[in-house]
Amino acid sequence: MNYDSYEWHYVGLDDVQKGPVTFEFLKGIFSQLDDSCLLWHAEMDGWTELGQLPDVKRKLKPKPKPKKKKPPLRRPPAKGRAGPPSGGGPAALKGALAKSEHEGETRSQHSNSISLTNEFKRIAAEVPNEGWRRLHAADGTVYYHNTISDETTYDVPEVFQTEDDKVRDGEWLWVPDKEEGFIKAKVINRLNDGGMQIETEAGESRSIKKKKAKRCEKLDWHSLRRPEQDLVLLDVMNEPLIMWNLHERFKNNEIYTNVGTILIAVNPFKRLPLYTPSIIDKYAKRGNRILPPHVFHTASEAYRNLLETKTEKTAQSVVISGESGAGKTVCTKFCLKYLAEVADSEGGVEEKILLANPILEAFGNAKTTRNNNSSRFGKYVEIFFDKRMRICGSKITNYLLEKSRVVLQGPGERNYHIFYQMLKGADNGFLQKLGLSSNTEDYHYTNQTSPDVDGMDDTEEWGILLKSFETLEFDKKEQNDVLTLTAGVLHMGNIEFKSTGDRKCGIKNKRTLAPAAQLFQVDSKRLEKVVTSRIVKIRGQEPIEVGLSVEEATAARDALAKFIFEHMFDWLVERINKSIGTGKYVRGKTVGILDIFGFEIFKTNSFEQLCINYTNEKLQQFFNQHTFKLEEALYTAEKIKYTKVAYIDNQPVLELIEKKPKGVLPMIDEELRLPKGSDATYVEKLLKTHNSNKNNFGAVLKRPNNFIVKHYAGEVEYESYGFLEKNKDRLYEDAYALLSKSSFRFLSKMFPSSDEAGSKTTLGAKFRKQLNDLMRTLNATYPHYIRCIKPNAEKAAMKFTVNMCLEQLRYSGVFEAVKIRKQGYPFRYTHENFLKRFKCIDQKRNWGNGKKGCFALLKEMKVNEAQVGERRVLYRASNHRKMELIRNVAVEKRAIVIERYCRRYIARKEVKAMKAIRPRLLKVLQSRDLDTLQAALDNTGHIHYPMREIQQIKRKIFCIKEEKRLEKVLVGLLDKDPERNFTALSRAVAAADEIGMPGEIADRCREMLHKVKEKKRVEREMRMGMEELDEQKLRNALAEAQQAGADREKIQQAQARLDKIVREKRAIEEIGSYQRHHLEEAPMQNIIDRAEQINYVTDDIAHLKHLLYDLSPEKFAQEQLKAAVRSKDQDRCIRITIRIKDMFFKQQGEMFTFRGFPKFRTPVEWANLKFTLFSSTRDELQRNMFFWTKTPIHASMIELPAKMGKDSVRMFRNLLGFMGDRQYSFPELLVGELVKEGLEKPPLRDEIFAHIIKQLTQNPNPTSAHKGWSALAVCLESFPPNPEFENYFEVWIRKNVKDAKKRNRYLTLLHQAIFCGARSVPPSEGEIQSILNGQTLRRKARFQDEEKAAPDYEGLKVEVADEEIVWNEVEDVSAYDNQAGVSASTSDYKRRPKPRKPAPKPKFSAPKPSAPKPSAPKPSAPKPAFSAPKPSGSKPKKPALPAFKGPKPGLPKLPKGPRPGGPKLPKGPRPPGGAGPVKSKPKFKPKLARKPSHGPVIPRMSHGNSIAARRKMLKAMPMGPGSKRKPKLPAYKKPTKPALPAPKPSAPKPPPPAAPKPKPPPVSLWRATVDPASGDTYYWNVETQEVTWDKPADFVG
Repeated sequence: MNYDSYEWHYVGLDDVQKGPVTFEFLKGIFSQLDDSCLLWHAEMDGWTELGQLPDVKRKLKPKPKPKKKKPPLRRPPAKGRAGPPSGGGPAALKGALAKSEHEGETRSQHSNSISLTNEFKRIAAEVPNEGWRRLHAADGTVYYHNTISDETTYDVPEVFQTEDDKVRDGEWLWVPDKEEGFIKAKVINRLNDGGMQIETEAGESRSIKKKKAKRCEKLDWHSLRRPEQDLVLLDVMNEPLIMWNLHERFKNNEIYTNVGTILIAVNPFKRLPLYTPSIIDKYAKRGNRILPPHVFHTASEAYRNLLETKTEKTAQSVVISGESGAGKTVCTKFCLKYLAEVADSEGGVEEKILLANPILEAFGNAKTTRNNNSSRFGKYVEIFFDKRMRICGSKITNYLLEKSRVVLQGPGERNYHIFYQMLKGADNGFLQKLGLSSNTEDYHYTNQTSPDVDGMDDTEEWGILLKSFETLEFDKKEQNDVLTLTAGVLHMGNIEFKSTGDRKCGIKNKRTLAPAAQLFQVDSKRLEKVVTSRIVKIRGQEPIEVGLSVEEATAARDALAKFIFEHMFDWLVERINKSIGTGKYVRGKTVGILDIFGFEIFKTNSFEQLCINYTNEKLQQFFNQHTFKLEEALYTAEKIKYTKVAYIDNQPVLELIEKKPKGVLPMIDEELRLPKGSDATYVEKLLKTHNSNKNNFGAVLKRPNNFIVKHYAGEVEYESYGFLEKNKDRLYEDAYALLSKSSFRFLSKMFPSSDEAGSKTTLGAKFRKQLNDLMRTLNATYPHYIRCIKPNAEKAAMKFTVNMCLEQLRYSGVFEAVKIRKQGYPFRYTHENFLKRFKCIDQKRNWGNGKKGCFALLKEMKVNEAQVGERRVLYRASNHRKMELIRNVAVEKRAIVIERYCRRYIARKEVKAMKAIRPRLLKVLQSRDLDTLQAALDNTGHIHYPMREIQQIKRKIFCIKEEKRLEKVLVGLLDKDPERNFTALSRAVAAADEIGMPGEIADRCREMLHKVKEKKRVEREMRMGMEELDEQKLRNALAEAQQAGADREKIQQAQARLDKIVREKRAIEEIGSYQRHHLEEAPMQNIIDRAEQINYVTDDIAHLKHLLYDLSPEKFAQEQLKAAVRSKDQDRCIRITIRIKDMFFKQQGEMFTFRGFPKFRTPVEWANLKFTLFSSTRDELQRNMFFWTKTPIHASMIELPAKMGKDSVRMFRNLLGFMGDRQYSFPELLVGELVKEGLEKPPLRDEIFAHIIKQLTQNPNPTSAHKGWSALAVCLESFPPNPEFENYFEVWIRKNVKDAKKRNRYLTLLHQAIFCGARSVPPSEGEIQSILNGQTLRRKARFQDEEKAAPDYEGLKVEVADEEIVWNEVEDVSAYDNQAGVSASTSDYKRRPKPRKPAPKPKFSAPKPSAPKPSAPKPSAPKPAFSAPKPSGSKPKKPALPAFKGPKPGLPKLPKGPRPGGPKLPKGPRPPGGAGPVKSKPKFKPKLARKPSHGPVIPRMSHGNSIAARRKMLKAMPMGPGSKRKPKLPAYKKPTKPALPAPKPSAPKPPPPAAPKPKPPPVSLWRATVDPASGDTYYWNVETQEVTWDKPADFVG
């Protein structure tokens, strides 16, 4: 048989159904299957065990591989050293062959006459896998080593190559892709025009043009072995490989990656367990260990450099950059957190530094489209350390706050957090004091967008803000002042304006002005004047007041609010610095953390983007200088040859932006000084000045007011609109004067005097000064870099958009950093460390010291490109991998040798100690003195091997202690009732047996226990016999009851039950014998049910089951008809005949349409028999041949003998007259004549019935139709239709008589006529009249209801199954009493008790409620509805599998129950309390799923739950596995019990410690039951039916 063509399903050892799978797949997992595993495919009858399929098993079993002969061993040469060569190929085998891992012998040098190459081939052919082994390095990298040639490689050898490896042959490229960034593709063909035909990894063919082909990068599959933690370690450096590396690490939640000393952090947008105290501790105490990249590692490096003064510059800095949403703020927090945790502080300074963040975030962070908590300012946090290297202070410098956000927010953004936190978090009293409400929609500055932020609770943040104020020692007045100004800014936004004339306006609602004026403590009229007009000063003239338009007034209002908020933010930063202080720090001992905005390129870029990108240009220059200076300084110090690395110097771009007087920023300042200076004139001058600088500057032809600056990260187009106004960055003098003269001291200090107000310093100039100060600070530090990357625009968790990340990496200069390190020598070891690391390749050789040793090592490893400097060895990634491979092989070999010697030393030492102590232990074993034994045991602490003598001493100590304890327990039990103390007695005797305790007391207790067990066994057998209604079991138990001392009442009850069972069997035999001859369905069903209840089968019952379940409904009805004929029961014959007809016509009714009667003339033939000159008349006759008509017919409808044609026409006239369609006298006489003709002339009967049907079809006259039905009844009372017409006639009645009662009447008349035949004489006039009145002349037959006609056998039934059993149990009080004293001893020896057999499964139901059984697992697989029947009381050979639910309806279904071979779980112990009536439920054989019988009456066969329906259902069901005969009905389903929880893993539990004897506890509602499958105990509650594996707190026992 071809098994490969089937789809296979299987159930493995884990009881989980799997599939469909191929036969080849089953071969692969054959070792995971055993003979009890089940298999099935579509051609099999059901699930079958693998052990029963020898042919399948034989084909699944893998063929044994032929044993390869080992190569002959040769003796080593007398001279020379044998061992693995240090080379990397066949040529390296100069003196000896490498040591193979498959044979522990060294091979000698071959004769010079045999070539080494041939020798390698010979050995490779005899060694598995040609000598190749797959190994793992310490970092997890997979590499391969050849034990013959000693070759090592990262490339997959041919013997290990899979089909995928072979498919990847050829030229592969990284191809740019708009969606995925880069895709892997194989070159199919290179075109003449420079393009290429490629095929992607997914099998898609594409064509790419020359331009795109130039951007493709070569793909080396070996470079994709595993993602690297450091991009410098990549074999090749290109954008696709870097992005692949970052993406693969990101998918594994590895969000940090190094580029040398630079850390790349990809924001996962979800919480990861990477910042716990244990991880901080791991990085703080890492020593020389190499740990994965982490922000803690960067902070740790900065702190260690500070401690150890490793760098020329003592001060350290961490530069964190990235775009909004990339995670800069989070990185800053964790750097601060690490330093605070590791460095500690004096006076809680580190806590103050951390709590400054909530204040800065509240006033300086906001929700943007890119980030929910975006810092809208840059900051440099400088942390100071004292002499003891503890944190003693901090200073924060802020840069370029985005103050425009105070007055305007874009879609999807919101204002600074403080506004929402105050409105939502502050109490109502405080808000009323400030004139505020809690609704953000009431204020213009907060109602422009949605106020909610995902993952942020403004109320909770408000509480954190107030706590931060307190910790940083802000007094109440300072807090109130800050919040008062914040509220005033909100009120300012509600001031609205209306036009009052040409360039004039006024305040729309004066009430909106008062709250702001009150909070700012300025005159409301002056405030109104400031926002609606301005003072213009002209030299030599008086100041002139100029009105403002609505737009200008709105801008003046917003400017006032922005400047107040900006100055308040600056004050907060200064106040935080004052609170934290700098402490007594050591000069140069600082760590600075710069959180600065990353490079930005938007669709519209303005003055803010110019400042931000200018900052990043400065930082990039600092980064380049630092990186290259370090590289060049190192190479110079080491005096090695190197090619100076060229890098892009961005100094020209910086000069373009900042150099006076023609720089972009200085020219804005210059334009502000001109009276008519504007954005347009500024751009015009800028383009004219820098037109020749094509490398760094450009114009935009389509947009003349825009210009382009070519930054290091790309070209940026700037829109000049608003440049001058934003750069001016100052209030009008009258507005400044208003604030400086405010009565609010806190506000006026922020705007000190008119002299300072008149300062002409621009924003650009201030920012350049700040930036230069920052760069001076950074230049005095040793920097560490963190580049933050935002992986997607949606802020979705763990989503990586390659193109977006690629763009950010380009902007951040990461690719340049990788390029710099790759062009140099990124791997550096001192001479000493290099020798320590690599001299293990040949431990016996003296490599020397210093440069000499390093040169020797490099020569041995054949590394030519490494540089040996004055103090270090420097080399590149390719050399690094090669040397590490050689070292890995050498370390593995040395490790095996070291381990071997260590094990030998430990074993020898242990054996020596055991030999020395053994005589003393043997002597001690002769004693029974506990002190002597314990002292000897205490002296064996240095022996770790489990010596037999030590185990014997432990056992002896335990037995002596146990004997003393058990003697007291057994003496106490001798005087107690053994039944009431059965559990205690059992445990004590079991403990005595376990230690082999001798003595009279133990023997007496054993005898007592045996008697009680025997009594319980007999009573249990009686109870099971009663429960199962098993006569033989009851007889056997009663025979032993007297001798076993069973309870007399129980014996009497069992005897009474036995008598009833005997009487019931007699009744079953009598009724079964009767029904075998009569076959009445309801009594048959009833008697079968009763027989199954008591597991009683006779020949009659077996025969009845065969008839009822094996035969089809039609065959069974035929057997019933034969029985009715034998008993000469006319009524029953009619009933059964009708039933058979019912079944027949349901299937074959369409064959007997009325018009299909073969003796009918065709309409054309019938019409042609009419003599007429008009064709229309013939057409009319054809159409109406079978329909009602008023006119007589011209010929018979059925072909009749010639003499009867006229009789047919005459009889039709009689019918017309009787029905009233034609007028005749005495119509009743006409029907009598009709009947008489039918009785005398049988061939005419079918014609008469056809006439009546014709006149009833489409009869428009109800009276005529009624008489037609009456005529039909009279005819059927007189004669039946001929046999060939009978079925056509009956089908017509069934289809055309809609009323059920009426239809049943005519069917009754029809079958009576068929069964009884025609009358001998026509009916009299009186009889005809009776028929017309609806009466019947024949006697009534009860055929409508087969069940009602069945005889009543209720008198013969003995109610056995439903009888209640009163079974008084003796309560075992010791079952809940641990003070019986049989628990394990608390001695040092921990005895493992012998496993006890599971308690026998009780065959009866326990008192309410019964113990629940653990439910078997339910895999998703098909299951049969029943299992094979098994004899009562016998153990099944193959218990059925758990229930499965299958994915395909056509599959067979697995049987229910545990796995084959598994014992059935007990139902659990009876609850204590003993007596109580229990309603017994008999145990059924799982054959039939039938409703409980309520006597001889069952539902009709035609109902959905009838026997016929079930029998029909069974025909479609497959047989269960292991069945010996065809099953009859679905398995009987027992009442469901509460299911157990999932099994918990078993674990050894130590014995409980000895406890004082407690008082008898109260009886608990919890009961314990042992699960035989796992041996674990589960608990169930008799009241709530709750089931659990965990021991309840109130459980007793």
